[in-house]
Amino acid sequence: MVVKSISTSTESAKKSAKKAKTVAVFGGGIAGLTVAHEFVKLGYKVKVFEANSDAGGFFRSARRKEDQDMPSEYSWHGMGPWYNNFFELIKEIPFDEHSSLYENILTRPVVFGLAPNSGTAHFGDSNSKNVDLENLFSMTTKEKWLWSWLMVKVWCSNTRSSEKYSNINAKEAWRPYLDASTLNTWSATFGSWVGSDWWHVSFHHVAHFFRKQLVTKYSYHHTGDSDGGPWDHTARTGWLLLNGPSSEVWFDKWVDDLKQKQVEFYWQTSLHRLSFEENSITAAELDNGETVQADIYVMALNPFCAADILARTPVLEDKPQLNLFKPLVKQGPHTQVSFRIGFKEKMSWPRKRCALVISDSAFNLTLFSQEQAWGKPSSLGENIQSLWTVTACVSKVPGPVHGLCLEQCTEEQFLDEVLFQLKQCHALDELVKKANDGKSWQDFSMVKIKVWHEWAFSPEGITSAQPKWVNSTNTQQYIPQQKTTISNLVLAGAHTKTTADVWSIEAAVESGKLAVKVFEPQLKVIPQSNFLVFKLLGKIDDVLYYFKLPNVLDVGLIFMAMLLVSAIALGIAG
Repeated sequence: MVVKSISTSTESAKKSAKKAKTVAVFGGGIAGLTVAHEFVKLGYKVKVFEANSDAGGFFRSARRKEDQDMPSEYSWHGMGPWYNNFFELIKEIPFDEHSSLYENILTRPVVFGLAPNSGTAHFGDSNSKNVDLENLFSMTTKEKWLWSWLMVKVWCSNTRSSEKYSNINAKEAWRPYLDASTLNTWSATFGSWVGSDWWHVSFHHVAHFFRKQLVTKYSYHHTGDSDGGPWDHTARTGWLLLNGPSSEVWFDKWVDDLKQKQVEFYWQTSLHRLSFEENSITAAELDNGETVQADIYVMALNPFCAADILARTPVLEDKPQLNLFKPLVKQGPHTQVSFRIGFKEKMSWPRKRCALVISDSAFNLTLFSQEQAWGKPSSLGENIQSLWTVTACVSKVPGPVHGLCLEQCTEEQFLDEVLFQLKQCHALDELVKKANDGKSWQDFSMVKIKVWHEWAFSPEGITSAQPKWVNSTNTQQYIPQQKTTISNLVLAGAHTKTTADVWSIEAAVESGKLAVKVFEPQLKVIPQSNFLVFKLLGKIDDVLYYFKLPNVLDVGLIFMAMLLVSAIALGIAG
């Protein structure tokens, strides 16, 4: 039995001591479920209140009869080698009586490719230990050195990075050093890789995203499967996917496990406001008028909802940590729209598990064909043999068909735009032709094309019932910690302070664990790794930054230049 019983004699004693403790968790996304998972292990009585009719938040999936029973998600998503808390978490969730989710729901690494409108697609190697900059981004030797120099400058700074580099747009940071075409190709990856887009994401977040990918010290072993023998997921290797729709292979099983452990779920039940007295929350008022009382309250809601709830209790809105929500959401929601295209015939690909960034597309499209990762038990929908999930990552650039940016399009105009942008991509068409005896993807019968059902298009712009927050150049200084000054209130969510430091599945899981750790200090939370040399240089750079001096690498370069000039001068004098 791989999933072992959590109870030991020591833990049983803890459970007995804490059996009167109750926890109310508001939000049934990844962070909220992680909180419930950790608290119930320790003997707390947990209730979860979720506004939707099911769990998973932004990462849940759905099937609807009006969409040919086609599985749909907010966006396709992957798990990097630095997703330590996530991997450890799913090792504890049973898949069946004999094994865990970790052993059953993860694919082998995906390989990313960049597909331009003209020319051919270029792929990275999912098993390579290095990023092939020349192949992927067509960088010259000079550009590779300058690109790397900027990356390492961020990696060697702590306070400077979080306070200064986090306010600099990533694309603009690299603009002086890269050719325009190279820059556009490089920044096209920010949506699919970093989870934001080149319009919003900061220099700090892009650079540290790649640092985590390169330096994580943990290794996760996987047994052999139909694709080969045992393998290890380590630093500088590819990203994994779920082998089925997220709700079906992950969230439904997680909720079932939590229910068996006596966690109570209340669906379509939203938090309206919190009642506050002296230094603690005394009750939570729900939208249906009912009142909830608990020993501990956890706000694991997206920050836009949290800001609205706090505004209904002004005395709370001004408290430390809680007063950060208003500026945290000032930038507004991030618009990243996914849609699915279902094809009647099976479509082959020249590589296994290949994901594409349509690098010249105005809406910064990314594409993955789900049957490459999903197993046979996961139906693609009625009469559907191939299913593409495509995500439009940039919402503020006008499209070539209607001249409107994504945020201004009607649904019909949006679909016109994205289909045209896909058809413009010669490299995509050549890939499909290569694997299908010269047959273009446009020659495959399209059964259905559908936008994720929560997006609402209107003359006033596109909106979602569940607004998405992402890190940007205006957010780093406002990110709250899990612990508040209210004795029985904690926060959780990928928008709170974590070592993952970017909106992601890993940040959501880490935040949930950190929220529980406020009350249970012994709880193990795995921080992100870093090389010792970067830690030491970061400490030196903190001192330099305090005295308003240049980055430690720049100072080192200046120092070496001075030594070289001095040596030359001494040589001449001698």
